[in-house]
Amino acid sequence: MTSQPAPDLASLCPELGQDGALQIALQKAVGQAGYRFDVLPERAPGWKRSGARADSDSRTTSVHLGIQDRCFVMSFWERGVAMAKGTTTSLNEAATATGVWQSGANLEDLRSACPFVRYGLLTEAHERGTAVETMWTTYRQTAASHVDHDLIEASYAQPQLRALFPFHSHRALNFTRCTGFPYTHDVPVINPVDGRHRVTWWKTRSPQGPADIGEADNPRDAVALVVAHLLPECGPVVAGTANDLDKSDST
Repeated sequence: MTSQPAPDLASLCPELGQDGALQIALQKAVGQAGYRFDVLPERAPGWKRSGARADSDSRTTSVHLGIQDRCFVMSFWERGVAMAKGTTTSLNEAATATGVWQSGANLEDLRSACPFVRYGLLTEAHERGTAVETMWTTYRQTAASHVDHDLIEASYAQPQLRALFPFHSHRALNFTRCTGFPYTHDVPVINPVDGRHRVTWWKTRSPQGPADIGEADNPRDAVALVVAHLLPECGPVVAGTANDLDKSDST
């Protein structure tokens, strides 16, 4: 197999120079835009020259330089949620967007200042604090083939589960006590398999996979198994990540 040649980053982004990095170029542009915070290198070693990020206690902006065409691909995170994305060919626009987001702007103000930024209804709900309700509504109304509507309705009918944040992974229905990633894995998972419903723990992984709780013939009985194994501290949902919950539990 012939390896692909390394991209010529200096030709895509002359601001980097032959041996520079996006971190340095973006730091300069951020300063010229009037913002005063540190721009850091991307954590992944493969993005050492072409990736950068800005962090605060609850927010992160990540920027990556395209490898074929000049573009700056941006993601705007808050409390473990990718709130918005955008792509621009201008380093100055990328610097402005980074500064606006890291300064605490809401989604509407971010897009007003940087029209290339895009976001959706769910991230608006995260901003309003209604992400749990919005996610349940989305699953109840979706026509996606991987969503078992009978299972969703049986789960939604239980107040303890309706109060949690639902998400799908490989057709399995999961519940988490937080709205941001990484999610908690201390609530049983329901995985439809061959017409039955396998209920497992994800928190006690083994080399063979998740630990079994049991199987049920129908969604209602599967949901009853989940409810029977809920931990006492299962709610309410926290706007944040599993790491935030760990910190609050230790105080």
